[in-house]
Amino acid sequence: MTYNVKNVELVWRGLTLTGFGSQKVEITQSGEDMASSNLLYGIFGECFSIPNNRRGWFITAAFHPLSLSYPILEQDNLYNFEDTLIVRDLNTGTTDIFTCCMIYATGKKKDSDERTVTWIAAKRNGR
Repeated sequence: MTYNVKNVELVWRGLTLTGFGSQKVEITQSGEDMASSNLLYGIFGECFSIPNNRRGWFITAAFHPLSLSYPILEQDNLYNFEDTLIVRDLNTGTTDIFTCCMIYATGKKKDSDERTVTWIAAKRNGR
């Protein structure tokens, strides 16, 4: 999913993030097995499905180097804070809540005009 930053609001640890460098926020899902659940069989032939916990959500946004939010995010990355990231789509009114979330990586290039922040989350909307 790709959101336009003009139509989305990101809230990390209670702070509404500002100072985006590019015009998009990307949300992707990855994992070894893209199935949402795994089917298990018991010794007596019974079967049940369990959620696939090997999938993860990646949320990527770019910020201006002089953004007020970026130094806070960089510090949160160093301290390995785990919290909730909320993505609100202002056009449709939908909200995605990513729990068990932490900053996966911060990327910057020498003399670049934007800094990239990537979060990784275990759950989206409680699943």
